[in-house]
Amino acid sequence: MDFVSQEKDFRKPQNYFKMPTKNQLCFHFFYFNFLFAGVLFTIFGGCSSGDELSPDQESGLFGVSCAGSEMDTTTYFVSPTGNDSASGLKVEEAFATIAQALSVVHPGGTIRILPGIYRESIGVNSCGVGSNPITIEGFNGRPVLDGEQKKTMALLCENCDNYIFRNLEIRNYTDLGIAASHSKNIVLKDLIVHGNGHKVQLRSYEFKGYGIHVENSENVEIADNEVYENGPNPQIFPDYLMGTGINTFGNHNVIIRNNRCHQNTGGGILVEDSFDVLVEENEVFENDLDASADGWWDGGVWVDGGGDVTLRNNFFHDNLGPGIEISDEDSQDPKGYILENNKSINNYFGIFIWNFGTNDWPDPAIIKKSGNEFSGNSRMDIWIVDVF
Repeated sequence: MDFVSQEKDFRKPQNYFKMPTKNQLCFHFFYFNFLFAGVLFTIFGGCSSGDELSPDQESGLFGVSCAGSEMDTTTYFVSPTGNDSASGLKVEEAFATIAQALSVVHPGGTIRILPGIYRESIGVNSCGVGSNPITIEGFNGRPVLDGEQKKTMALLCENCDNYIFRNLEIRNYTDLGIAASHSKNIVLKDLIVHGNGHKVQLRSYEFKGYGIHVENSENVEIADNEVYENGPNPQIFPDYLMGTGINTFGNHNVIIRNNRCHQNTGGGILVEDSFDVLVEENEVFENDLDASADGWWDGGVWVDGGGDVTLRNNFFHDNLGPGIEISDEDSQDPKGYILENNKSINNYFGIFIWNFGTNDWPDPAIIKKSGNEFSGNSRMDIWIVDVF
């Protein structure tokens, strides 16, 4: 393998997560004790429903156990002036922390977070049921979760079912903003996610600096979010660590709709090894995709592997690199890509397609296209190569 190929493989997110550990996830709760120098980060003897664990020594996440799976439509309130010993049932009796509210809410319940700054880093494990959502939302304004460039991530939902996160601002976490893994029925909506991933700490797991990250999950909606200025700043050479605004891997049945991804150091949107994905009506612009020191670029949107992925009515412009990138890096023979009515203009490349065994458009069974515009791109509008 030549030098360029080695660097490509190093930088691809799928290599980060395809490790020889159960369920492949480097921050899997039940395996923190093996992964992080003997530190146990799951529920163990003495912890009961509602208890909060001490933070994991490397990730800094507080693990929150579930209140239970029984339906309960109670609404809890959180306020910067609240008290975790209060009832949480009224604005005047609000909790002080989101973690406390997550430890008592049941399926069907709601957490309403009042405006202010919350300096928390929370992990939720094996909570929720499919029939009744748990909603976590800003109330009477948009609250801010701030990592202060010290905490690794704001929220990690692991093996969760039926959670809605909306109307939150997430900023200044060193590795990523908000993440879901091995979960289902997850909605991430109307979030402002910015300034994350600038100072990646968990380097042994090669996090590049993500705004939103969802992997190995099903029935996911990522919609109406503003995701910007995520990723290492400046780019980290010679390690070629870059970021991604919305990073998705190994998922089924996903909608990525009406997001604005811009000025990230790295890709705007990544869809990797995923099936039944709709990416539509997103605007992706001014992302610094360039890693040309090793002849490589991320994409404004990058689709690799998987199948049945539709890109429709998106606008990619002014990105340093390809507006659209489609690849079959691991020779998985993906099928069912649809490109429909996308506009990719004023990028370095309009569209970059590689490793489908052709220097022309792949067979329509692989990529079906209609109504797209690739124009005004400074290097090339359409670049298709057999192997890259």
